[in-house]
Amino acid sequence: MSIMPSEINKFVSPDHLDKAFFKRSLENGLNVSGIDIVDFQITLGSQPGDNYTSTIYRVNVIYKQPNSGNAEISLIVKSIPIDEHRASLEELGVVDKEVNVYVELLPKLSKILGNTPVAPKCFDVFREPHCNIVFEDMKVLGYKVADREVGLDEQHFKVALNKIAKFHAASIQLLKKDPAIERNYGDGFFTEKSVVDKVFEMLFKGNIKLAAEKLNKIPGYERFHPKLMKIHDNYKEVALNTVKLDPQNDIKVLNHGDLWVNNFLFKYDEETQRPTDIVFVDYQGTFFNSLGIDLNYLFATSSQVDVLMRKIELIEKYYYPVFVEALKDFGSGSIPTLQVVINQVKQREMYALLCLIGVLPLVSMDRKESKNNSYEQFADKEKALQKTLIGMSSERFSESLKYTVKDLENLIDKTISKY
Repeated sequence: MSIMPSEINKFVSPDHLDKAFFKRSLENGLNVSGIDIVDFQITLGSQPGDNYTSTIYRVNVIYKQPNSGNAEISLIVKSIPIDEHRASLEELGVVDKEVNVYVELLPKLSKILGNTPVAPKCFDVFREPHCNIVFEDMKVLGYKVADREVGLDEQHFKVALNKIAKFHAASIQLLKKDPAIERNYGDGFFTEKSVVDKVFEMLFKGNIKLAAEKLNKIPGYERFHPKLMKIHDNYKEVALNTVKLDPQNDIKVLNHGDLWVNNFLFKYDEETQRPTDIVFVDYQGTFFNSLGIDLNYLFATSSQVDVLMRKIELIEKYYYPVFVEALKDFGSGSIPTLQVVINQVKQREMYALLCLIGVLPLVSMDRKESKNNSYEQFADKEKALQKTLIGMSSERFSESLKYTVKDLENLIDKTISKY
């Protein structure tokens, strides 16, 4: 899952990233043979504390095609080593899933979307010595990551919601053409297996208790302590209920599943510096489910507080019109009303609460504090606790939490009334 940072201290280029590796990548990605690698240089592609479950390398390659001079290309390699700490990732199937999304799903979605890119082009996938996925470097095309500490403002949300709407609409069309494709993408991050995984439990269940204790110390919010503790005590059932499909009513789409700031690459207008486009990376949590899942996760993990408070308004303004337009373009028969879409979002708001508490403290953490974050630390109870408390001490987290528990109080009461 994308909330488990990997440590990057001293950089040593790994042995498997050699000439043969890049020759195969380029021949596959450019669809030509006989490429000769003249030279390549590898640097780290992300800052310590910004990258999760994997190591990102940026590689500048100088190469020659037959009968032509030297050419240059920049690639990104996402390397996912599986060690004792990350073994659960492999068991949960998230690594294989991401590979399948790039190899099987995204090419089909791209055909439906035409010239609307939703991800960097995948050049190649290597399984040995462990999983490595090679992409085009979007930085060269002017794309870059926004500020995860600050979160996204309305302008960034406009661009993100527009693109997510197209992505969701195209996936409805894909499902119609090829219903069997859903079989391999039935689960997101909350599954019977994952909710009892040690690290997951610490991040989600453990954080609910910490959030409850935090609210207990804020005048006017003390009443939420016992309410959140009820959710904590029934965490497994509550979490699994948030992703339970309602076949009769759900607008089923392909959810990216992990829509937070560092999984977005934005393109900006050179003069105004306003965002004009976005592509998504990190498809480890991708699955078919209600469109309310992606939209709630996006606002819970990535918005500035004033944007979070306008969730429904901004979905109506930037998501719904583009979603409808795309469905019409793709020739989709039934067009859901705005109210139906809003209802989908509201039905999944407990998911928003769990993700705000479980994910936001880590992904919004101060850069100085997050520099030495590592997956290993989150497998260590004491270290994980210290990190989470630091993440929860930010004003952005505190204000987002206070707003969300008040806004969802009726839903919280309804949820805990069963227990």
